[in-house]
Amino acid sequence: PQARICLPEPVLPLPHPASAAGMDAEQKTVFAFVIFLLVFLVMLMVRCFRILLDPYSRMPASSWTDHKEGLERGQFDYALV
Repeated sequence: PQARICLPEPVLPLPHPASAAGMDAEQKTVFAFVIFLLVFLVMLMVRCFRILLDPYSRMPASSWTDHKEGLERGQFDYALV
């Protein structure tokens, strides 16, 4: 006697190709939100890679010595007169 392999039937019926294309409002909203998150993630990744490749161009031009005056900053030429 041959052994028969019994496969379980799917619990949910497979959607028809025509019904898979039609999405309700909630599915469209979720789909748009996921696309927005993916675009945002790609933008952040590009920005991070640009900072990693050239970190010093992203630094502000001012430094911590801008608010100090004269002798504190090291400009003491006028004090030698």
